[in-house]
Amino acid sequence: MNLHILQIILPLLIKGLKLTVCISILSILFSIVIGGIIGSMYISKNKALHGIAYIYIKVFRNIPFMIQVYLAYYVLPELGLDSNAFWTGVVVLSLYTGAYIAIILESGLRSVSKGQYEASTALGIPYFTMIRRIILPQIFGVIMPPLTSQFATTVKESSVLSVITIAELTMMTNKAIGITFNPFIVYILSGLLYWVINICIERIGKYIEYKSVLQK
Repeated sequence: MNLHILQIILPLLIKGLKLTVCISILSILFSIVIGGIIGSMYISKNKALHGIAYIYIKVFRNIPFMIQVYLAYYVLPELGLDSNAFWTGVVVLSLYTGAYIAIILESGLRSVSKGQYEASTALGIPYFTMIRRIILPQIFGVIMPPLTSQFATTVKESSVLSVITIAELTMMTNKAIGITFNPFIVYILSGLLYWVINICIERIGKYIEYKSVLQK
């Protein structure tokens, strides 16, 4: 492999990698909060809360992510809602991922017996406090594997944000190809970097799952 080509490729890919990691971490953190709220609303007996959550999940899960990105970046400014590309990407990816996390949480929450919900209500425990302190600790080990898989998907979906000029890993990959005219090497290195990120997510997920099992 030509050392000169590597000297061109690696700085570009590392720069893109840093932004991809930053976007992914922020989006995952925000989506956990969003998914937790929407998932809790989705199983609520309050019809208004359930209805809002239902519409949210259906909208964000059934519209292609790229279309959501384009709508946020190009249409919202027409409505007077301006934002830079980075934060637009983070917000849209968070909302999109949050819909999937909500479904994962909803499945876990429904696996808990109704008696625990009824007992908590009888004791006057606020709904979201009950979810956070009583229900979630019980289902954590169950929902962790699908959550880990979804977080890996979030990293891969971040590549779509290159369409709105965010210089993440995929965009810098294309830039490196344009400079070196060596797509084979560039794509291999880029793929390896995405692989490393998702292997790290998988390992962290398995570690958290293991610790949660030990605590039971």
